[in-house]
Amino acid sequence: MKKTIVLLLLLCVSVGTYAQFGKLKDAINSGASSLLNNKQLKLLQAQPITTNFDDCNKKETLPVNFGTDSVKKQLCALMANYTAAEGFLLKPGFYTGTFKSFCLQAGTYGPDKGNGYLFAPLAGPKEKIARTLIANWEQHPEIEQRKVQLLLWAIVAKTNFSKLPPDLQLAAAKLLNKDDLSALGNTLVDYLSGEAMAKLTNNLPEPAKTVIEIENKIRGMMYQANASYDQIESLAMLGGVAPANADFPSGIWGLHPDGYYIKYLPHSYSQTEVVIYVPKKAGTVRYLPVGDVAVPASRGCQRLGQSNLLICNK
Repeated sequence: MKKTIVLLLLLCVSVGTYAQFGKLKDAINSGASSLLNNKQLKLLQAQPITTNFDDCNKKETLPVNFGTDSVKKQLCALMANYTAAEGFLLKPGFYTGTFKSFCLQAGTYGPDKGNGYLFAPLAGPKEKIARTLIANWEQHPEIEQRKVQLLLWAIVAKTNFSKLPPDLQLAAAKLLNKDDLSALGNTLVDYLSGEAMAKLTNNLPEPAKTVIEIENKIRGMMYQANASYDQIESLAMLGGVAPANADFPSGIWGLHPDGYYIKYLPHSYSQTEVVIYVPKKAGTVRYLPVGDVAVPASRGCQRLGQSNLLICNK
């Protein structure tokens, strides 16, 4: 009888202990999973390029109609004094030209005629790599603009460059050094299934949720050798038009840190017309577009990275 009671007690203790440790194990697994999800979400939310409207000088502006009747010199006529290192040498007066440009933010609306754009410097963890990519493109005219744009979208979407199609890897190898390529090939973010993304972004507000989901789709598309530019572009660009910011209308002039005023008039995300006014007090200035970003007053529009490639009609 005593042996039976002892066995029953041992069995109860064993079952109780198993239940306690089972709950503890579940709690640990749940906590570890939550911790992992939070870490992964932070990686997904991190922005390689951070330039935004907060970085713009919104106080020192000139009205849209300033300089309307002025005679503007064409920058295409001044290529003789242009150098890749220092840009254009500009004396006081008005100038204009159209440069090739790039979208630096996926999941946003394309340029429209309602929003004004102000200058801000390229910034963020991958700012130097993005700047190098755009700057070096000037020396490689054989690389079409679309491939450079795809590489920039790949950077923005945190794509692993070692998994890109061969043609994009070849273009990247011409424009970036080994250290840059190594940094872009060691990303901790990868393509996630729709179910995994839904779990991670379930509690995120818009538009952050949409941007993260679009970047994930771009990563997945980038890894496909047969994905077309148009398919990736359709992901990067939202349909429709972003709400206009009445305080900063299209054509507004913004003061550049180098002392001249500039207005950005995008024809599309791939071409940006600039108009420059150099005041007498500024003296002679240098204008080198690369590293400059035309930032929209509407945060839902695309930020436009400027290149040194001037479009001239021959």
